Amino acid sequence: MKKFIFMPALAAALFMSACSSGENDEEPEISSDNEEVEVVEIDEVDEEAGEAAETDNYQIGEAVELNGITVTINDAYLTDERNDTSIIDVSGVLVLDVTYENGSDEVFPAGRDITLEAGGEHVRSYDMDSTLPADLAPGESITGHMAYGLVKAPEDVVAVFEPLMNDSGENAIFDVEIE
Repeated sequence: MKKFIFMPALAAALFMSACSSGENDEEPEISSDNEEVEVVEIDEVDEEAGEAAETDNYQIGEAVELNGITVTINDAYLTDERNDTSIIDVSGVLVLDVTYENGSDEVFPAGRDITLEAGGEHVRSYDMDSTLPADLAPGESITGHMAYGLVKAPEDVVAVFEPLMNDSGENAIFDVEIE
């Protein structure tokens, strides 16, 4: 049985020449072992444009209809307001200003169907004075606030709307940008 000796330098040289497109007008550099090395320049990537293109989530201000219920998250902001009777110790409270429209034939329990995630972790709702939750009759609409208690600084925040009377299992995910 013959044994073949693999020469790494020769293989690297063949690989480099096969990958060369011939479009580089610069002189190739010479490495310490006298092999030609092609210099490849990498264009800079616009990270913000890439991040915006990565998500199919809804944005604040966009209306979404699921099972006859239309929801719009109008605004998201942090507040210094606290509930003195709350047993949850929070570093901040995030408030969502939300509008519901009931286009179904049934009474809808608005304000009980949006969950919040920050950094991939579930954020608990936080009791504050607001107009939500409320039962919404067919054809009615309501705007109110939903509050969530934050334990640490919010990052990568998304709100997930999934109607309670949802027999299809569909949901809508909103990117939440906090100003």
